[in-house]
Amino acid sequence: MTDLSSLTLTRREKQTLVELSQATRYPIARFELHSDAEPDLVSIALNYVRITEEGDTMELVKERGEALRRLMELGLVFIDYTVSVWGANDYDVYYRSKLYELFCHMVMEGSKRPEYLFDLAVLRKGRAVLTNRGVEALALC
Repeated sequence: MTDLSSLTLTRREKQTLVELSQATRYPIARFELHSDAEPDLVSIALNYVRITEEGDTMELVKERGEALRRLMELGLVFIDYTVSVWGANDYDVYYRSKLYELFCHMVMEGSKRPEYLFDLAVLRKGRAVLTNRGVEALALC
């Protein structure tokens, strides 16, 4: 692993570490395509999704996602998509977001074509948390 003293983080990565340190919960999601006909068939449309406002743009969500992915690879953040319990309002903004609406419409339109396998839009709930290494890195920022 990279030595923390030589670690260079982007502005977004630093901001994400700060947000994680201040959050009680840090809900994230993954937009998945599923198939009713083939239950084992799953495709990830968008991973490490962090939406905070209904109108968050694809560009902003991808930027946040890239920061989360890199922080996870560096061992500073733990990402878990096996969350079985969450706060009552944690994912409301996701379901109301323009991006999720667009995703659902894309799947619905695609499912009208006979050759299209994916007919279900799934919002896989997850969470991100700082690791001990992430706490140490934050102290150095």
